[in-house]
Amino acid sequence: MGTVVFDFDSTLVSCESLERHLAEILVGKEDCLLRVDALTRAGMDGVMSFRDSLEQRLALVEVKRAALVELGEKLWDELSAGASELVTELHAREHQVWILSGAFRECLLPVARKLGIPQARVHGIRAHWDEAGTFVALDDGDPFSRSKLAGAKRLGRDWRQPRIGVGDGMTDYALFEDDLLDYFFVYTEHVRREAVLAKGVDEVDGMPALRRRLEELL
Repeated sequence: MGTVVFDFDSTLVSCESLERHLAEILVGKEDCLLRVDALTRAGMDGVMSFRDSLEQRLALVEVKRAALVELGEKLWDELSAGASELVTELHAREHQVWILSGAFRECLLPVARKLGIPQARVHGIRAHWDEAGTFVALDDGDPFSRSKLAGAKRLGRDWRQPRIGVGDGMTDYALFEDDLLDYFFVYTEHVRREAVLAKGVDEVDGMPALRRRLEELL
């Protein structure tokens, strides 16, 4: 029995959750939207640190916790085709399925719940909110608010081999590069990040292709 570690944005779901949320807030503000896109790409391609990319995006708008929870419920409709069936099969075969993401936990948990993934295996960024539910700051006590790699290092001892990662960005590849994963598949159904592909890792273009590769390894 092994471990499959999924990224969330542009992997389990077809969009970037924070960017979807910011786009709803910044309707008509094209300059800000372009800035958000550039910051997202810089973070995912490894040009800028995850923390810097995230903080600069959050500084552009006022983010509400309730809106993120609502978005999380809607993201089920953005689930990559075949993802639910694949997770169900992995659970049936007693493999552990985790979600590690640079998205807010408020967006992850509704989807994870429907996929049957326990909260203990769902990790994203945590934040401090004021009494009105407005974003105040990232939770510095949470390693995932620094980077996915920092958070994963505390979890790796619980992962059963083979340890397989699936994601689209350099933040996902970093776990493989740091030997926390035995295998890594770059997921390209929704976005192709040339910086990751240049690493020479195996590519899967959708859940059916991923399922075939997992059957070979698990």
